Amino acid sequence: MSLEASVLFDVGGRIALVTGGGTGLGLTAALALACNGAKVYISGRRKERLDEAVSEYSDKVLPGSLIAIQGDVSSKESLACIAETIRRDEGKLDILINNAGIEGPVTKLPCSTTLCSLSASDVSCSHLSSESFQAWDQLFQVNTSSVFFSTMTMLPLLTASHTSSYTSSVINITSISGMVKVSQSHYAYNASKAAANHLTQMLAHELKFKCNLPLRINAIAPGLFSSEMTSSGKSEKGKTNSQDVKDHFNPAGRVGSEHEYAQVILLLACNTFITGQIIAVDGGFLTAVPANR
Repeated sequence: MSLEASVLFDVGGRIALVTGGGTGLGLTAALALACNGAKVYISGRRKERLDEAVSEYSDKVLPGSLIAIQGDVSSKESLACIAETIRRDEGKLDILINNAGIEGPVTKLPCSTTLCSLSASDVSCSHLSSESFQAWDQLFQVNTSSVFFSTMTMLPLLTASHTSSYTSSVINITSISGMVKVSQSHYAYNASKAAANHLTQMLAHELKFKCNLPLRINAIAPGLFSSEMTSSGKSEKGKTNSQDVKDHFNPAGRVGSEHEYAQVILLLACNTFITGQIIAVDGGFLTAVPANR
């Protein structure tokens, strides 16, 4: 028995799909796998971003590889096309990372007052003027519904990778925002991520105990990391300064690093004894902000 890290976290030869894999934490996840020998398909709606990511790392010596495949996770037809491409070229899928996500509407309250000093009419107007059914529908379609439809579409490929020593891994990227009681001015986003967390645990249970399918389903709930969603208003190169972190009640006093995020990706890709879990990678955020459990 070898306990070397290269063996414990070996994804050499594995086939992976990362939705929303062209930028941000999606690309970090894809590189974590490709740098350790996996063949990684990265999907997204913006073909130019996917091509840029592949081109940026094409001249670097990666043990694995990145392959761009354009697709829309909110379309059953598009997901079927992605699955058919992987089926034709690979015949299986070892790792599915449901990473695609959008931020959605922001609820804005009058800056000069606090919530406790607003009338019911003020609260009602400020919330309704910032939100729409259409925006909520779109957000849930990408952040929550796509997790279900992507997983179901890829099920035949995921189960095809099963061996006596390995079960395929589905990793849903949610957020600690789905684990706290505060809205953070993002009611729709936080609700969609809470739903994705619960969906993760339902799928892990149903697909095993009702369908007896050999796969693992977990979620990573990231805290504050630099990405396209969190970089607005941040310091140079999208990095978050110390005041930003203080404002977000982060006990670690900093944002998470790509290395720390990659470590959890590799853990859930490789450890076949973990399923049905929501793993918060948040620098202690949930110790400072009320969680829902």
